[in-house]
Amino acid sequence: MASKRDLVEAQTYSRRRLLTAFVSGAPGGQELEPTTPLRGVVAGGLLTAVLVVGSLAWGQLKPTLPQGWDDGKLVVVKGVGTRYLSSKGVLYPVLNVTSARLAVPSSAFATVQVSEDDIAETPRGGTIGIAGAPDAPPAADRLVPTGWLSCLVPDGARTLVGVDVPVDADADGKPDAPGTAVPDGSTSAVLVHAADDLYLVQDGVRHRIAAQDVAAVQRALEVEGVVPQEAPAAWLNLFPEGTDLGPVTLEHAGEPVPSMSALPADTLVGTVAEVSAAGVPTQRYVVDDHGELAPLSDFATPLYALGSGAVVDRTAQFTSADVADVRASDPVAPSDWPSALPDVVGADASPCARLTTGEDAHVDLVTTPVDAEAHAGVLVAPGAGALVAARTAPGATATVRLVDESGRAFAIPDVTDELLARLGYEPEHVASVPPAWAALLPSGPALTIAAASTPTGGAPLPTAAP
Repeated sequence: MASKRDLVEAQTYSRRRLLTAFVSGAPGGQELEPTTPLRGVVAGGLLTAVLVVGSLAWGQLKPTLPQGWDDGKLVVVKGVGTRYLSSKGVLYPVLNVTSARLAVPSSAFATVQVSEDDIAETPRGGTIGIAGAPDAPPAADRLVPTGWLSCLVPDGARTLVGVDVPVDADADGKPDAPGTAVPDGSTSAVLVHAADDLYLVQDGVRHRIAAQDVAAVQRALEVEGVVPQEAPAAWLNLFPEGTDLGPVTLEHAGEPVPSMSALPADTLVGTVAEVSAAGVPTQRYVVDDHGELAPLSDFATPLYALGSGAVVDRTAQFTSADVADVRASDPVAPSDWPSALPDVVGADASPCARLTTGEDAHVDLVTTPVDAEAHAGVLVAPGAGALVAARTAPGATATVRLVDESGRAFAIPDVTDELLARLGYEPEHVASVPPAWAALLPSGPALTIAAASTPTGGAPLPTAAP
C-alpha cells in the first residue's frame, strides 16, 4: 500500500507534467501563431451591419398604405372584395361604387387596395349608400346618347340601348348597320292598332285613321289586305303625331274658276290637272278656288278622290306651256302627310323606332327580323348606359337621368357640374331625348349626395361636403 509520501510525490509529478504541456508549445518544437483579439470584433460588426441594412431594405420593400388612405377613399379588401368608404379614420361599409363616388369630391376620389390585416384595427362605422343604385356608373366612353331602338314584339315593345341586332343584308350582300333605316324617299310604313284606333306610321310620323274612314282609306292606299300589328301606346308615342288621314276636301269644289285665272274659263275648281313636259314625269295638281295649281302627291291623290275629287270627277291634261302663267299654290293635303304611297312592313319583319339625337334630332321607322324569343322590356349592352335629359322644348328644364346596364333610369335632382364629375361625367355627356323615350325606362332611386353619404341613423359624412 502506497505511503503518504508516495502520494505527495505523484501529485507533484502530475502538476509538473501539466505545466510543461502548457509552456512547451506544439509537438515537434513548432509554436502556434497568437490570435488577434480584434478579429471577433470585426466579424461581429460586419454581421451587425448586414442585419441593419437588411432591415432597412425590408422596410422599403414591404407594402404600405398610401398617405391619406383613411379619409375620402374607396377601400377595397384584396381577395374578398369588401368595400368601405374611409372618412376621418373610420371605415364605413358602402353598398355600391356609385354611392362611394357621390360621397367624395371628384378631386379627391381614389380607390385603395388593402389586405384584411392592414385594416384589422381600423374603426368601423355604419353602412352607407343608396340601396338599388348602380353598382358602378357606366364609363363615360360607354354612354350611348343616340341610336336607341324600340321594336314591336308579341308582348309589347322591346327597347335596345347600344345593342347590335341582326339585320337583313343589302343589295350588295353587306350587312346594314343595326336596324335597316328607311332611306330618303322610301315608302316603308307600318299599320298598327293602338288604343282602339288604327294608325299608319310613315316617314317617322304617326297618323290616325278616323274610325268612320278606315275602310275607305285602306282601300285608297291599297293596304286593305294588310293585318295591322298590335302596338302599345307607349311605342306609338315615340313617333311625332301627324294629321289624321281621311278624305281631302276643297272649298268651292265644282264651281268655275275665277275670271282672273289663266286657266281656261270652263275649268272647274277641284279639277285634277296633269301637267306634262318633255323628259320629266307628269306632275299632278288640283285647281283651287283661286284658279291656282295646288300640288297633289301620289299619297294624297287617292285620298282626294275620296273627298272633293269624287264631287268634281274631272281630269284635264296640260303641257307645261299651257300653264306657264298659272300661279302655284300650297298643297291641298296637310304638309306632314307622306308624299309616296306606303309599302307596309310585312309579318316577316319587326318595325322599330330609331332615335337620333343632336342637332338633327328625329325618329326613323326601321325594321329588323322577327325574334320569336324577344320579350318586352329594356335591354342595354353590358357595361353601357346613357346620361339623358327629357326636355319638352329646347332650353326647358329637365331632370337628368343616368341609365345603367340594367335598363333602369336613376334621376339626378339638382344636377351640378361637380355632381356629374363625381360620377365621372361632364355636362356635354348629357343627351336630350324626347319625353316619350324617357318614359320607356323603369325608374330607380334618385342619386343624391346626401342619400349616398348618410350612415344608418347618422348624419352625412364630412367627407361628402363639396
